[in-house]
Amino acid sequence: MYSSEPKSGFAEEAAEAMTGLRSALAGLISGCRQVAGTRPIDISRGLGIDMKLAWKMSHLAEAARPFDSARHVPGGAGMRIFLDAAGARDADPEDVKRTEAAFAKVQGVIAEHCGSRKVFETMVSEMQETEDRPPALADRERLFEGARSVWGLKADLIHRMDILHPCRVEGLLDCVTIRTLAGTRRLRGGVPLVFPRLQVIDDRGVENRSSLLGPLDEDVRAGDFPIVRSLCDGPIPSFSTQTREEGMLFEAPPLDEADPSSFTVVSGEVLRAAQPTRVLGDSHGIFQLMRFRVPTSIAIFDVLVHQSLAEPGVEPDAYLASELNDSASLIHNVRRVRLPIGIRHREVKMNEVPALDSKGGIGERLEIAMKAAACRREEFRWFRLEAEYPPICSVMAFECEQPSSG
Repeated sequence: MYSSEPKSGFAEEAAEAMTGLRSALAGLISGCRQVAGTRPIDISRGLGIDMKLAWKMSHLAEAARPFDSARHVPGGAGMRIFLDAAGARDADPEDVKRTEAAFAKVQGVIAEHCGSRKVFETMVSEMQETEDRPPALADRERLFEGARSVWGLKADLIHRMDILHPCRVEGLLDCVTIRTLAGTRRLRGGVPLVFPRLQVIDDRGVENRSSLLGPLDEDVRAGDFPIVRSLCDGPIPSFSTQTREEGMLFEAPPLDEADPSSFTVVSGEVLRAAQPTRVLGDSHGIFQLMRFRVPTSIAIFDVLVHQSLAEPGVEPDAYLASELNDSASLIHNVRRVRLPIGIRHREVKMNEVPALDSKGGIGERLEIAMKAAACRREEFRWFRLEAEYPPICSVMAFECEQPSSG
C-alpha cells in the first residue's frame, strides 16, 4: 500500500527530476529541425506522432514550474514512441539520450516514493496547491483595494459563461458567450468603462476577423453594444462603438463625477464558425481566455464544452497567467507566465445548478445561452473556474485537448 503522504526528500527529488525532464524535452524539440515549434500541432506534424502524445510533450516542455504539467507525464510506451520518432527525424542523438535519462529519473522517483503515476499526480497536486498559496489572499485583497483606488473602477463580481458546441457548418464550432460585470462602479469622474469585442485568436497570435458575430438579444442591432437587458440592473451607462486598428470595442464615456450607485451590465454574443471541432490546420485545442481589466473581488468562469468536443477522460487545464508587457499575447506563451495563485477548478455535476450572485443567476443565463445554441444542458461537460481577487492585468486560461481528426 502506498500513501499520498510525501516521504522525506520527495519534494526536492521530484522537482529536480521534473525540471530535468522539462529542460531535456525543450532542448530536444528546439534542436530538431523537423519540428517548427513547441505547439502540439508542431510536434505532431514534425515527428509524425499522435496529437494526444504531442499535447503531453508540449505541456511538459513549456511548464513554468516543475509540477505544472505533472499529469501530462506519459507512460513508458508513449515516451518510447516519442524518442524513436525524434531519433528517426534527425534529432540530436545526445538530446535523445538526455531526454531518455531524464525520463528514467522521473520514473525512478515515482517507483521509490509513489508506486504509481496516479499516486504521483496526487502527491504533486497537493504540493502544487501549497505552492500556489503565495501571493496570499490578504496580499491580493490589498492589491485589489489599491487597484480600485488607482484606476477608480471596481466590480463585486466578474462572470463569464461560454457555451462551445458544433454549429450548422459541418466541422466548425460556435461559441455563445455571456459576460457580466456585477456591482460595478466608477469611483471618480473621468474614468471610462470599456468592453473589448470578442476576438478569435489562434495560438500564433493571429486574429481571425472572418467569424460571424452577433448579439444574443434580437432587439440589439448588429454592431451595437450587445447588451442583455433582462440581466442588467441599476443605472446602466450608454456604450458607443469604437473602431480602432487593434479591433472594435464598446466604451461608456467618462462622467464628470463618480457613478451615483453601482450597476450590473451584461453583454451576450454568438460567435459562429469560430474554429474547427477537431484537430485541423493550426487548430489543435480549445483555448478560452478570460482577461481581467477591472479590479474585482471574485471572478467566475463557466465553460460548457459539448461532449463531442472533448473525448471521455480528457481533463482541461485551468490557471491564472500574467499579462504584463503583453506576455500572454500568444496563446502558447500563456503557460510560461503562470501565476502562483490557486484557482478553484471543478466539473459541475449534471443535475447541479451552481450559484451566481447576480440578477437572473445561472438559471436565466443558461436558458438564454442554450436557446441560442439550440442545445440541451445534458449534451455538455460543465467546468467552473473561480478566483478571488484576480490581479489586473492577468488572464484566466482554460485549455482543453480536442479530438484528433480521422
